[in-house]
Amino acid sequence: MRSAKSHSLKKRAYFFLILSSLIPLSLIGYISYISLYSLHNENIDDGIRSNVLQLQISMNNVFNNLEDAALQLAMYNGKVADDIETFINTDDYMTQYEMKKAVIDNISPINAAKPDLGLIFFYYADKNEVLFENQSVKDGFSPKMLPVLGSGINASYFGPHVTGRAAGAEMVFSIARKVNLIAGADMYVYMETSLKLFQDLLQSQQYKLSVSSILLNQEGKVMYSQLPDVFPLGQSVAVGELNEAGKSKTIKPGYYVYSRQGEQGWYILAAVNRREYSADVYQWMNKFVLLSLLSILISLLLGFSIWRIVYKPLRTINKEILLVSRTKFNTKAKTTGIIEFDGVLEQFYIMRNRLSELFKELEEKERKKRMVEVEKLMHQINPHFLHNTLNTVQWLARMNGQDEIDRLVALFTRVLHYNLGKEGGIVQLGEEIAVLQDYVDLQRIRYAYHFDVQLQVDPELSDVQVPRFIMQPIVENAIYHGLKDESGRIEIEVFQDGGLLVIVVKDNGEGMSEEDIGRLLAEQTDTHKKVGMGIGLSYVKHMLDVYYGEAASMNIIGRQGSGTTFELRLPLKRAAHKEESYDSCVNRG
Repeated sequence: MRSAKSHSLKKRAYFFLILSSLIPLSLIGYISYISLYSLHNENIDDGIRSNVLQLQISMNNVFNNLEDAALQLAMYNGKVADDIETFINTDDYMTQYEMKKAVIDNISPINAAKPDLGLIFFYYADKNEVLFENQSVKDGFSPKMLPVLGSGINASYFGPHVTGRAAGAEMVFSIARKVNLIAGADMYVYMETSLKLFQDLLQSQQYKLSVSSILLNQEGKVMYSQLPDVFPLGQSVAVGELNEAGKSKTIKPGYYVYSRQGEQGWYILAAVNRREYSADVYQWMNKFVLLSLLSILISLLLGFSIWRIVYKPLRTINKEILLVSRTKFNTKAKTTGIIEFDGVLEQFYIMRNRLSELFKELEEKERKKRMVEVEKLMHQINPHFLHNTLNTVQWLARMNGQDEIDRLVALFTRVLHYNLGKEGGIVQLGEEIAVLQDYVDLQRIRYAYHFDVQLQVDPELSDVQVPRFIMQPIVENAIYHGLKDESGRIEIEVFQDGGLLVIVVKDNGEGMSEEDIGRLLAEQTDTHKKVGMGIGLSYVKHMLDVYYGEAASMNIIGRQGSGTTFELRLPLKRAAHKEESYDSCVNRG
């Protein structure tokens, strides 16, 4: 009977639970909205990647422009090449003067058409001499001294380096392309970018963060760095770790590195300090931790009040739930003395009884389902049609004197007869071994005897009962996926270990990774059905589960480069009497 001052537990629970939920959620929601709004890491990444891509495109265009201009002056049988050959091969001062003027006149239109070009001259490597320069060149300047950024066919790309202009100290990119001369002289055309171009490319980037540019040559050596303390000039960077799809965390500790590779083989990097990159995150985390602690403290105080009211009934309900989780469905029903909780317990007991019935139904359905799946796997092929067709092929082979085909069809017929047999799912080990030997012979014929199979079976185990077709899928997998070359070897060993029958299949193939093993043990797919009998290791798992449950096990030990080992452990059960042998079941023709 209810007291006049009693209150509904439902109302009390709702009040305190809503209050304890709303306070921390409101605080966390508010700070999350304010902080997360400013956290735009994805936008930062996209912005940096976009800038690196744009820088890559711009530098590609720079080198392509240099390449196009150099080709105009280095073409074989061109006007410039003829003038250079005449200049080299004559000793007449006037002729040399005219040829020099003609070459410079050809350089001028190119220089005018491409304002991004700066210093241009021809370098006579045989004499270490600068010729036909359009601007004054430093004394002793030679392309051989320049840092190589990348290389192509008959061309080398340099930079960044100090300009070759006399009295110049600006940084530029350049190219040296071999000039094809009939005389065979070692002559190159050298071109630089303009002085302003380098500054526009690498020194005028706009980022929301402090992002530094680094330029590598095709071997990964630092040629230019806006972060010399972290990426000093001349240092080698592991270019294999660069990732154009995202930012790399492994190139330099404490930095995110974004990268792009140019058409000439060089790399452009953008590096940002990880702490600076995540500054907003750290700030948000500090606020979140502080307010979370405050929220938790308030929730604990409110939770304590609720705990005093509902602890005992909840403990009773919890015990009943634990009993059900341990599949104990027949315990005596209990009450708590509180209307709301007793109503919950009443519904719980109704559900418990229904669960007990459902578990029994589910176990029965699952058992039947597994049996049906095994039967379906065993009878995927129409046996009568295949047997009749194969017998016809066998007799035609005999009539035409094709002994190898006759033997091949005979082996396949026996294997097929055994695998599609409907006499039952359990056979004697001797029968399983006999058909396995036929299957191995069949595969050895198919693969021109390029692998060896060693079989060691304790003869005392021939009458042990095993599921039909339990060994062939494992050997089939070793043949199709385990053998690596003509030195392939498969070792099969069957022995007794206490009360268990142990079947071990080893191969000396490439081995398997954990991912490969997972795929083999997965349910059948169309890919599995394209080889052999169309039944893979999933069949073996089904058979072990149906006939032995947890008493049997299948272990796969695989390591890349060291082969694969399959181990089956089955309860050892012997037949009550000897059944008809496999040899007598099929005409061995």
